[in-house]
Amino acid sequence: MIDRMEKDTKLTAARQQRVSAIVDYALLVGTPLAILVVWQLLGNLGRLNLTIMPTPFQVVGSFASYIRSGMLSDNFFTSLHRVAFGFLLGGGSGLVLGIMLGLFPKFERASAVVLGVIRPIPMVGLVPLFILWFGIGELSKVLVIAIGALWPVLLNTESGIRNVDAKHLEVARILKKDRITILRRIILPSAVPSLLTGVRLGLSNAWRGIVAAEMVGASKGVGYLISYAREMSQPAVMFMGLTIIGVIGILIDILLLRIQNRMLSWT
Repeated sequence: MIDRMEKDTKLTAARQQRVSAIVDYALLVGTPLAILVVWQLLGNLGRLNLTIMPTPFQVVGSFASYIRSGMLSDNFFTSLHRVAFGFLLGGGSGLVLGIMLGLFPKFERASAVVLGVIRPIPMVGLVPLFILWFGIGELSKVLVIAIGALWPVLLNTESGIRNVDAKHLEVARILKKDRITILRRIILPSAVPSLLTGVRLGLSNAWRGIVAAEMVGASKGVGYLISYAREMSQPAVMFMGLTIIGVIGILIDILLLRIQNRMLSWT
């Protein structure tokens, strides 16, 4: 009797889990679909000002037109290259600075005011300055993206290094390990979870920064498409560009989160 009750309880729990999973999936997929359907219906009923708010079908039409012409892939890969270079520059700089700030308290104190003043400045605010210094070429765009990637990597690297278990460091010192060995075998491995979080946030920031980087002085790129569509009063193209930014951004975050979880499961 007891065994049967336990079996029924397990079956009920499993059934509840399946129902909960189905409901979660329905909400995940159904909510955006419902928004799109209502949005399209409002457009069909004439409740939207189509000169500033296109319907989903119009946005899809813009996608189809740009895909057929090859302009979508051309602009997308231009932005992708800029983000890659900007992230390598900003993320690499953030990694080096984060390690130095975490390892050397005097360096952290000496740079605290300078970094504290620079950090709140948004990427958009740096665009005019970089154009003034470096012109409207690729360097200014890559630097704007690099700034977006810099801070998450820097701050998470510093935090990860500072939060290393003091007992591990004490054991290493008792065993008379040199600084390089301590850094390579204890500090950096312990900082990996925080560092991976910084990389994920830094790459997401770098991708979002492409809009600011390409809105001035660019002739290609997703940000350029958005800016050009605004000037030409093409709201469907603007929404197409914004959709690309949003969808690719969330895909990057999901991919890096899975990589992070996989790597942490190995360590």
